[in-house]
Amino acid sequence: MSLVFLGLAIAALWINLWGAALAAQRWIADYPVARVTGVIAAGLICFFLEHFAGWGPRPPLLPFTTAASVWLIWRGRSVLRENWATEAQFGAGFLYCLAWRYTFPDIDDSGEKMPNLAMIEGYMRGTRLPAPDVWLAPYRQNFYYSFQHYGASFLGRMLDLRPGVSYHLAYCTLAGFITVLSCTCIARFCSWSPGRWIGALSLLLGGSGAVVAAHVLLHHAGMFDSLRFLGGSIVHGTPNALGRDAASLMATPGVNPRDLPMEPVSYVLTNGDYHPPLMGYVLLALATTLIASLAGETDARRRAVYHALLGATVPIALICNAWVFPLQLVLVGGWFVYRAVSGDRGYLVPGLAGAAAAIALEYPYLIEFTQQAISNNVPFHLTQSTDHTPWLGWILTFWPVAGIMLLSLFNRDRRSLTIFLISIWAVELVLTEWVYAHDEYSKAWIRFNTTLKWWPWVYAGIVLTLGARNLGSSSRLCRVGTLVLLIPTLAFAYDLGVQFETADKGSMGKLDGNAWIKDPAVRDMITELGSRPDGVSVESGLAFTNTESPATTLFGGKLSLLGWPWHETTWRGPSYEIKEREAQIDAFYDGTIQDPLKWLLHNNVTYVLWLPRDNRYKFRTIFDQIKSRYFWHSLYSDDSGILVGFWERTDRVPDAVPTAGH
Repeated sequence: MSLVFLGLAIAALWINLWGAALAAQRWIADYPVARVTGVIAAGLICFFLEHFAGWGPRPPLLPFTTAASVWLIWRGRSVLRENWATEAQFGAGFLYCLAWRYTFPDIDDSGEKMPNLAMIEGYMRGTRLPAPDVWLAPYRQNFYYSFQHYGASFLGRMLDLRPGVSYHLAYCTLAGFITVLSCTCIARFCSWSPGRWIGALSLLLGGSGAVVAAHVLLHHAGMFDSLRFLGGSIVHGTPNALGRDAASLMATPGVNPRDLPMEPVSYVLTNGDYHPPLMGYVLLALATTLIASLAGETDARRRAVYHALLGATVPIALICNAWVFPLQLVLVGGWFVYRAVSGDRGYLVPGLAGAAAAIALEYPYLIEFTQQAISNNVPFHLTQSTDHTPWLGWILTFWPVAGIMLLSLFNRDRRSLTIFLISIWAVELVLTEWVYAHDEYSKAWIRFNTTLKWWPWVYAGIVLTLGARNLGSSSRLCRVGTLVLLIPTLAFAYDLGVQFETADKGSMGKLDGNAWIKDPAVRDMITELGSRPDGVSVESGLAFTNTESPATTLFGGKLSLLGWPWHETTWRGPSYEIKEREAQIDAFYDGTIQDPLKWLLHNNVTYVLWLPRDNRYKFRTIFDQIKSRYFWHSLYSDDSGILVGFWERTDRVPDAVPTAGH
């Protein structure tokens, strides 16, 4: 990608982000909070309106919003000068994330990258919401907490960017927001400059206690050893003598060790997966920043605004990262209980008003989302004895924040606030250990998703609040003790550096995200599909696991008759149709489906892809069966009979995306 184009896109993005911040500051005097909430509020309003009428893939808003932003920047230039530190923090987070995204831009079949891009692509079509599900045409995308994906798509639609570029720039924007709010929260609890630096760096670059345990207990420990410390590396890796002793203490005879991952904020900022935990951390940092501000704020109007924003974070969590909704509810609800016990009477009405305003803007989305969620409910269960975290494993993972909570007992500054924070995080930690969401995983992975989503969120919350308060305490024991606990976790920054240095950089700068697809004929097919009218595509190679299919369709900007079957099943619940479509696609390429032409027409298929992997099938059989309605585009052929290309339907296909239903 041209650096000139990237620079212009980032400049346009930042100008509009500044405009949103300065507009929000008219109501929110706190600039760092306005820097983030202005964008969230604008996104919610657009999200609400597009449920009534889509604005198209390229809404002509950029000239007007940019002009308005330039005017606001000129008018508020003194505000920007006064808040240069906030802008430096946002820039540091944005550019740090951009360094990773520019160096490792592949949106491949690892993790959740392709599904996240699929959601962004659905929103980028600009249809009336809910957006089309590009992996299960002609169904609608009403099954997932996807507000941040809408935000990425709106960014791309405004700036006329391709989906992959939108994916990466939105990622960097959220990283900037997390950095701003984290630094602001820590600064409001801690006036000691070295403490601020250590607190922020331990969160944004450091790991959990497992990073130290991994390096002490394992030979040649790397980044993933600490991320998968419990149930993974400590059992199946290469432990030293001390590590073998520790592993024996964590083992239960006759029971497979439970996989309990712990991916800290620092890893989420770098791993390239534009997944909802990003927005979950934005809401966590926003809530803790508001609590830190309220702890010392006496102005009645500001307190009302802060409480309204705090109340709004709870329903917003439902559409951003529903996994942390219970945790956000406990945190914010606990604060309101604390205010009631403290005799404060000015919090309830603003808090309820903020929550009500957020719910009103989300309502069209929630109507669709909650109906789907009810039919595919993920129940909460109590953790069984065999599924609990081994006591030693828990200590080796959480010792820094457990130590911070113990040290907080000696912090006499604002004693009631300290007791509230200790209590709320103790409740959250107990919740993460004794309750789990029973999803499709079972046996050794029964708590996998719960700990993956909950543990790092609670860990970060403790560092942001109690860690920062200890670092700013008048007690030397609290200050020095917290430094001793947090500094070793910065070993994860070394692991990140090793990963950055040694990982393959062959796709550097190719922000479309498809450079990992190396076959030139397939890349030509992506270009061809991208230039042709919209329609539903069929692609072979699907399975109930992460696969390269349907990457060609996805990067070609077309709908898939079926994407990853296991993901669609996870999102929508057990579905006979998903399994049937997978079987029908396999049968079509095998040449065993009855009347393949009728099947294609019935499903409104516009494009049938024939990729290098398909040459094990009988091309001539399929060609003869569908040639009356589908034209063959050959992109590659050789003397050995290898063919690459696609069929395109020759007559007009009705709109495959419904305006209602599904």
